[in-house]
Amino acid sequence: MTFDERFQVKDMQENNAYDENAGMLDEAPMSDETVLNEAPMPEEAVILGAVEESQEDDIPAEEEIPKPRRKHWRGFRAFFRSRKFRRGLFITLMLLYPVAQFLIMWAFVNIDSIIMTFQKYDTVKGWKFVGLDNYKNWFQKFRADPAYTTMMVNSALHSVVGMFIIFPLCLMISYFLCRKVPLSGFFRVVFYLPSIIPLVVLALGFTNMIKVDGLLGKLYEGFNLEAPALLVPPKVRWTIYGFTVWAGLGGNLLLLSGTIKRVPEEVLESARLDGLGTMGELFRIVVPMIWPTLVTLFIMSMMGIFSVVFQPLFLTDKLMDETMTLGLWIFNKATDNAGNVQAATLGIMSTVIVAPIILLTRWALDKMFSGVDY
Repeated sequence: MTFDERFQVKDMQENNAYDENAGMLDEAPMSDETVLNEAPMPEEAVILGAVEESQEDDIPAEEEIPKPRRKHWRGFRAFFRSRKFRRGLFITLMLLYPVAQFLIMWAFVNIDSIIMTFQKYDTVKGWKFVGLDNYKNWFQKFRADPAYTTMMVNSALHSVVGMFIIFPLCLMISYFLCRKVPLSGFFRVVFYLPSIIPLVVLALGFTNMIKVDGLLGKLYEGFNLEAPALLVPPKVRWTIYGFTVWAGLGGNLLLLSGTIKRVPEEVLESARLDGLGTMGELFRIVVPMIWPTLVTLFIMSMMGIFSVVFQPLFLTDKLMDETMTLGLWIFNKATDNAGNVQAATLGIMSTVIVAPIILLTRWALDKMFSGVDY
């Protein structure tokens, strides 16, 4: 065979091999995905596909897709479990009672009392506004009836007894008890005991002891003497003052004893080494260091003009002009609407007069010594 014939035969063989390979590829089995893609689609599938394609076209870009909202209840739960919420809840619950007591027992009562002083109660028409008539009536009563003047004088004397007798006694007794004198614990109980006994029981025991046929009367009979009548005028007033002193030592005594014990022992020892005596130690060391407490107790003693209420009533068992006090008169009158008006008016007038005196006294006492931190 010539060269050209051999070349043609070889070319034919290569073409036949190529056709066979192509046929094998056409006859190869198709995968499931290929079958599904090439299978004819029904009309519903075609419509759904078109809808999906349209929805895919409407989907915004990734940066425009809004993030899913956080569930609010998880944030609330985390807040309720937080330490800040629990601390605020604890403080609120602790302040709830004192704030409610202040609003109801102080603010409401005092505001209502002030409003009442400008009104008058009529059994037919009820409450009506009368302006300053109630105050004018009280000034007329003070000028016309000396019993009201006696009442104010008695109240003022009780305040003086508290400031210049009970208060200094409490300071002296507290100081010596803190120096651990012999039987100091026993005397502390004896002085404090009247403060923990109910006032009515204490007054009953005191009355039975000093009346004519009581313990004091028996003692006078033993010496063939006549027992004094201490529960009738004119001596009953001084008996009440004495009872007030005896019954009023305990509370201040306890407070002052605790305050004096806080004074550093090193300061007292240094004063003793410098030759300072007992009274010098009390008035030059102890008093300046506990001065804020002394000022507070002294101001409370001034409030005796309002606080002496039941002592005269329990000791005499009746109301007398010689023993009447401001607090007892207000207590006795506050039984009906008419009496409430008079009591409220007298209380407001007394407060207007006494409050500036107390504030001025507090300011003057605070200027005497500066506070000491120890």
